[in-house]
Amino acid sequence: MLQKVLLIENDRIETETIRALLEKQDYEVITAYSANEAKQRLRDKIFHFVIFGAKIVAETGQNLFSLLHQEIPEVAGLVITGFQSQPEVLVTARQCGYDTLKSPFSAFHLLEIIRHAGPAREASPDRFSRSKESDAPELLGNSPVIRRLRETLFAVAQTDVTTLLRGETGTGKELAARFIHSKSSRVGKRLVAINCSALTESLLESELFGHEKGAFTGAHKQKLGKFEYAGQGTLFLDEIGEMSPHLQAKMLRVIDDREFERVGGNRTLKVDCRIISASNIDFPKALKEGRFREDLYHRLNVISIELPSLRQHMDDIPLLSSHFLSRYAAKYSKNISAFSQEAMRQLNDYPWPGNVRELENAIERSVILASGNILEHLPIPAGEHKRPPLFPPAPEDSEHLTLKEMQKKVLAHYEKSYLEKLLQTHNGHISHTALAAGIDRKTFYRKIDEHHINPAQYKKKRPPQLKRG
Repeated sequence: MLQKVLLIENDRIETETIRALLEKQDYEVITAYSANEAKQRLRDKIFHFVIFGAKIVAETGQNLFSLLHQEIPEVAGLVITGFQSQPEVLVTARQCGYDTLKSPFSAFHLLEIIRHAGPAREASPDRFSRSKESDAPELLGNSPVIRRLRETLFAVAQTDVTTLLRGETGTGKELAARFIHSKSSRVGKRLVAINCSALTESLLESELFGHEKGAFTGAHKQKLGKFEYAGQGTLFLDEIGEMSPHLQAKMLRVIDDREFERVGGNRTLKVDCRIISASNIDFPKALKEGRFREDLYHRLNVISIELPSLRQHMDDIPLLSSHFLSRYAAKYSKNISAFSQEAMRQLNDYPWPGNVRELENAIERSVILASGNILEHLPIPAGEHKRPPLFPPAPEDSEHLTLKEMQKKVLAHYEKSYLEKLLQTHNGHISHTALAAGIDRKTFYRKIDEHHINPAQYKKKRPPQLKRG
């Protein structure tokens, strides 16, 4: 998961300049043009850094960032000031723990401040307590793939089972975790998210488990970790596949014994949160290479849910595109109501390697640049990136078959391929594969018998385990 930066500024040109700069450095930038919009963004996502632009600071003074600091005291921030900034703005910014940068500024200085921002500070428990049934995140789509996904996530939400979300970048793993939490008995409790790839091993250990005063240089006071923040809620561990062997061993104990100690402490604390993890790594390969503990993998992977790529539900593109168009037309006060035929052709032809996130970003940029009532063109590659046809040409002997025979042959081919792919994803586990396919075990057994599929060949051999640390 990319580090998320919330950029609050009502100067459109400055906003796009900063956004372009940060996106080139692989940050995910979410924009807001007012305090109310910023609050809405904070309800929707967890941010790693917040930037207050010079124009909105000049108009609102210290009120804006002072107010938002109460909402997100754990998030590092930067206040950009104009040439003649009020002294009280600088004083309040420092009291909030925010860096300041005078405009005009260099790209180097802006990036250095963000890169050297410390790990998230202690969070207010209320920051993570906003999940309510009425605020449940939407999983848009009417395709069979998305309908099955919603049904699966809802079924999983009714239990406390440890869940592993897998899928390509941009498929919505954090959204799926939020959906599970919102439909579970823990709704109204905290949903705490952390990116396991964004911090060094020592910082991640402190963020997860907390530390005692004096545990290490710079530990000037006791700090609660994410397991304690989550309480009786849900802890979402994104990019867990990047976790070090040392922390994998500690995670194993947390899951097995439901207890841990803070760094530098000896008092055992109990864990009562649900754990949802996510990763896009190739786990079978990571297990084989010894980069990930097999015992931990099996405990995380009690239920494995594969988030579909956008290529697997292209028929949802019109609905998703209309949703994003309405959202960003309203956000940027544009009177844009539809896509041109050329834009729709682009939407349907492009393979979307960045999935729904890339689709959303492309439409947002198009709305910003549009001047008329119709969205004429999208800033996406063409030609060599054209999506391949969904089905291959008919086989050579198709002229000897009736249409019904041909349909049966094609369906059988793709049904077998689909079931084999699911079995591979779920390591040959019958119950998990049947659940992912949306069918019962009896029907699943009948299907694999029809296609002469042996589930045992998809079970992975156990590689030597790493020693517990």
